[in-house]
Amino acid sequence: TNTSTINIGVSGDTVNIPAGVTIANAGTATGFGEANTPAFAVQGTDEQSSVSNNTYTKVTFNSELKDTDSAFDLSTERFTVPSGKAGLYTFKYSCQNSQKASANNVYQIVLYKNGSLAEGTLVRQNPTTTGNYDVYLNGSASLVLAVSDYIEVFYYQNTSGSVNLEANKRLFSGFRVTS
Repeated sequence: TNTSTINIGVSGDTVNIPAGVTIANAGTATGFGEANTPAFAVQGTDEQSSVSNNTYTKVTFNSELKDTDSAFDLSTERFTVPSGKAGLYTFKYSCQNSQKASANNVYQIVLYKNGSLAEGTLVRQNPTTTGNYDVYLNGSASLVLAVSDYIEVFYYQNTSGSVNLEANKRLFSGFRVTS
């Protein structure tokens, strides 16, 4: 029934909560935890043509859906960790090519970190028969990043020719989980 504000300490004080104490909240919590920023989401709204055979090709994005810290650069198609925002990041990435699956061909989507394949980000499809199904790849990864590290999405295929990546089927998003 009390509607007053209770202040504990003043600016610059440290308030210690001893081990074994439970903090319960039945109201609105403010100032706790992280806001999970930077956060971004981009997509390719146009068709990306001529993804070459037997090479990793950078996936292009031309539309920002969200970019809290202006950390995604559409001109380079890369996310760069801003100053003061190092930490653990989670990324999701996907795309679909315009051809149906071909037998014994390899299709991959990966993340590159600072120009090299980032460990643990390979998503691969290797159909054993020719199918009448689309080649849609998606993946997610959690990476520890430092300030100025940059992340890009690359696509690989070995169909003996080039393929196109479909419009509105190329997505890339990410956010900082913790510092």
